[in-house]
Amino acid sequence: MEKARQEQAIIALKEKGATQPCPRCRNLEFEVIGDAMVLINENRNDVPAIGVRPVHPGVPVILVSCTNCGYIAHHATGVLGIARQP
Repeated sequence: MEKARQEQAIIALKEKGATQPCPRCRNLEFEVIGDAMVLINENRNDVPAIGVRPVHPGVPVILVSCTNCGYIAHHATGVLGIARQP
């Protein structure tokens, strides 16, 4: 992830008050590790194949990881106001 994008995400998370400790180990330090997409499957039996372009809608997210235990949280980029433009 580019440093500028990482800083943008950190600022947005702080502005939204997303500064609570890790829900697993109570650590206060996190790292923004990247952009991702959470796919939405309308049919629970329809599992997308790895390497195949998704045909289902998805939610763009920022992945944030606890620096102690590795717990990963997803934050929707649209809500944070940092969604990438297509």
